[in-house]
Amino acid sequence: MKLGIVVVYLVDEADEDLLDLHLALIREHTEVPYMIYGSVNRLLPRFVPKLEADPKVKICPCPDTPLRGYEEHAYYLELLIAQAIEEGVSHVALLNVDSFPIRRGWAREMAGRLSLDRVLCAVMRTENDDRKPHPSGMLFPRDFYLERRPTILLSEEELRSEEFAQYRRETDVVVDTGIGYGFKLYAEKLGWEPLERSNLAEDHYIIGSMYGDLVFHLGGAARGAKFHIRERRRIDEHRDRNVFSRSTARFIKFGSRFVPLGMRKRLRPLIASRAARSAQAESQEAYDRARAELLRDPEAFFSYLRTGVRTEIS
Repeated sequence: MKLGIVVVYLVDEADEDLLDLHLALIREHTEVPYMIYGSVNRLLPRFVPKLEADPKVKICPCPDTPLRGYEEHAYYLELLIAQAIEEGVSHVALLNVDSFPIRRGWAREMAGRLSLDRVLCAVMRTENDDRKPHPSGMLFPRDFYLERRPTILLSEEELRSEEFAQYRRETDVVVDTGIGYGFKLYAEKLGWEPLERSNLAEDHYIIGSMYGDLVFHLGGAARGAKFHIRERRRIDEHRDRNVFSRSTARFIKFGSRFVPLGMRKRLRPLIASRAARSAQAESQEAYDRARAELLRDPEAFFSYLRTGVRTEIS
């Protein structure tokens, strides 16, 4: 087995320890020959030498993109996967900068679950109403990629197709990074092995999750607002109940086009609805708490998630 691990590196200035943990746990738990193929286009310059010094990391030059959010993530993933395949890897694994293996032999175990008609193993976030393969933990063989040519996202034409509409009627999916792989499996009637959330304990329904007891995903490190499906649903319900607030928000949003960018940033918290502010604050608090516990003692945190028993740190 020759493993290519694909990661888009983008972390906040305060997340050096998280980056170090990501690299350390990949190194500790990956017993097969591997290379990390990473993009650093918007990584803070002071973190780049850390990756350059790691002999198991290959920084891949990628053209910049104006895209942001999951579209930016997908853009770099496509380039990195192609680079890994070109260099002859037998299997490709996708991880996020805040996801990493938590058990030795993870890659071999994921690969061992594959077969001729079960061509991919990946995280499935049912807790986020999302039953497609998720890039926080995914592994597939090179033959699947070369023969089927999946894409991380879908074209506008594919998104408007009746077959895609049927896929969405039959399967709960979030249309973001990984939707192209999910739809490819559906369209070509191929099976895949999902890694579902395996936490025995939790402090949040999705932040700080283990999947199949093989991969951990903190969730949201590379983006600002830590919204997930329940937070967005809560905000939508609030808007549906309050038509006046919704209309006012649209009016303010339109008027903000004529306000300088710096002032818009200062006004944004005032424009946000009470439900949005409350949801964002609760998610941020859960994220900060999970991140702090993870970095203070990773093994104790993993043990708590597995068993429900917290170990007191002296």
